[in-house]
Amino acid sequence: MWELREHWVPAYFRDVFTVGMTSSSRSESINVFFDGFVNQSTTLQEFVVQYDNALVDRWKKEAEEDFRSKASHAVCLSKSTLEEDASKRYTRAMFEKFELEFKGSIDCWENLVCDDGYVTEYMVGLRNEPEWKWYKVVYDVSDGINVSCECAMFETDGILCEHIICITEKKHLTAIPEKYMLNRWTIGARYKVNHLESTST
Repeated sequence: MWELREHWVPAYFRDVFTVGMTSSSRSESINVFFDGFVNQSTTLQEFVVQYDNALVDRWKKEAEEDFRSKASHAVCLSKSTLEEDASKRYTRAMFEKFELEFKGSIDCWENLVCDDGYVTEYMVGLRNEPEWKWYKVVYDVSDGINVSCECAMFETDGILCEHIICITEKKHLTAIPEKYMLNRWTIGARYKVNHLESTST
């Protein structure tokens, strides 16, 4: 097991995109998927039928969620243009996750480490935590806007962390840069995928 630690110890794949899932959450999501459709006494023949029913139920829920995301406008916590941009582009579920990070960024402090004109480094963390628990955020404008954080939340979950949001607010960004707005989390993602499939056939 120790020789295979790169495959199971989170510290080794912190920069690998996993959509925030872990091995345990994967099995839990499968259990939720079949909840109410199968149980211990379900026969194989019944399982095939119930599997189809579970899929139809999931599609209906996704369609309803898409409709709610498009028909309603998320309520922002502040007058931040960055937050407003996220509310217009993210699905409702993803905007709720963004809001958690945005709330956290309000309680973050930053200390400037170095600035060479193009690359700026900060240590960012909660004001009530010791600085050894803070994370380094690098803000690089030498080739467009590039920002990274030691916590690697964007690399693993695909959403900006509170530390990066803290710095982007400090830099007065009015919108999330395109490279940090994954299409899979946006309101029109399913429509775009279905449209591409229909035009390619």
